[in-house]
Amino acid sequence: MTHFNLIVIGGDGAGMGAASQARRINKDISIAVFEKGEHVSYAACGMPYFISDDIKDYKELIAIDIDEFIDKRKIIIKTMSEVTEVDFQQKKITASHKGELTHYTYDRIVIATGAAAAIPAIPGVENEDVFVLRTLRQGINIKEYIDNKKPESAILIGGGFISLEMAETLTKKNIKITLLEKMDSVASLWSPEIQKIVAEELIKQGVTVKTGVDIENIFKEGEGLAINTKSGKFTADFIIVSTGAKPNTALFKNSGLQTLQNGAIIIDEKCRTNLKDVFAAGDCCTVKNLITGKDDYMPMATTANKQGRVAGLQAVNVTTEIFKGALGSQMVKVCDLEVAKTGFNKSDAEKHGIEVIDDFIEWKSRPGYYPGSDTVYVKLTIRKDNRKIIGGELAGKDGAALRINTVATAITAGMTVEDFAYLDTGYAPPFSPVWDPVVAAAQNFIKRVPEK
Repeated sequence: MTHFNLIVIGGDGAGMGAASQARRINKDISIAVFEKGEHVSYAACGMPYFISDDIKDYKELIAIDIDEFIDKRKIIIKTMSEVTEVDFQQKKITASHKGELTHYTYDRIVIATGAAAAIPAIPGVENEDVFVLRTLRQGINIKEYIDNKKPESAILIGGGFISLEMAETLTKKNIKITLLEKMDSVASLWSPEIQKIVAEELIKQGVTVKTGVDIENIFKEGEGLAINTKSGKFTADFIIVSTGAKPNTALFKNSGLQTLQNGAIIIDEKCRTNLKDVFAAGDCCTVKNLITGKDDYMPMATTANKQGRVAGLQAVNVTTEIFKGALGSQMVKVCDLEVAKTGFNKSDAEKHGIEVIDDFIEWKSRPGYYPGSDTVYVKLTIRKDNRKIIGGELAGKDGAALRINTVATAITAGMTVEDFAYLDTGYAPPFSPVWDPVVAAAQNFIKRVPEK
């Protein structure tokens, strides 16, 4: 039975980050990564832009080639090897490769199994022309289908990140799109004002948007597919389902690992689980919510990479680096529109019993006289009790999304709205007005709701 000092389960951002950091610190230990797919270390968030031909070759999405991991970093990579059993007490795993089971032992282990698509139980969803987009292989499959079949129409099920990005992708491919969303609006993580702006952009780009839709079943009709709903029937050549993600942790269900109700593995700021010598990182596990201080589930690439780094260092006894938590900062490009969010909006705050006041403004990305100036929409969320900023949302063009990083910094630093209203941001007409949009939003708030 082969023994490794460190085993990593999962070969994307968190897993390969953990393996690489462990190797950087310790050149002598044996490290093996087990990945059930064929690719490791790839940029999953870039897949819509590969499908749209903005990125010509999927290999450009691979951050580090397998050969470099094996030859230069001396990390053993076992692709197409699915871990089917883990015994944390005996420190042993079983992996399946081409139907053959092999057992391995370890000293320490990092779980980085990521997330899987949360596919709704819709009759017919298993049809071969129904796709999901989580892995690079799935992205390649969609790209090959479009290139070979030349479809004219598609249905996107779900109104979240992947559907919003794929709306732009398919529009560029001249594919007619119908987006079906069960909720009352698309972009449901955002506030109503931003949701409205996103929906208007989709419609402007020719996307048919239907909300409040309950899907009954999917079935073949002619050469394409049809969907029955309580709102009527919709047809298309193919369908992409993007209705969220869930932790890929079924393997560990009865292992003794502590998890949230959704299966996310609970870890601390050192990426340690409740079991000795077992670490976890990425979309399979929790992250500390910096607003509530509680364990939360935020499957984000940024968080996964940070946790992977910490898990790898901790696994080789570098205990000084920790990951304190996250705000769930996120941004998405919806055709010509940039949209971003960090922390809590009013709806999020209410779920946690936090009383807030929010404020929404329209501003300009640059001085009105400077060419290229465009409208930026900003919404800030402020706690009633201490007037600290706990959330922000932006929509617009001309660099709107990147301004969310300023808001995220303010929340992390514990700034009040008064502090933020006089933040010393940079100014030059080609980049920003004298009052940057996010600072202007804080100014507007303190005028509307003065401190008592």
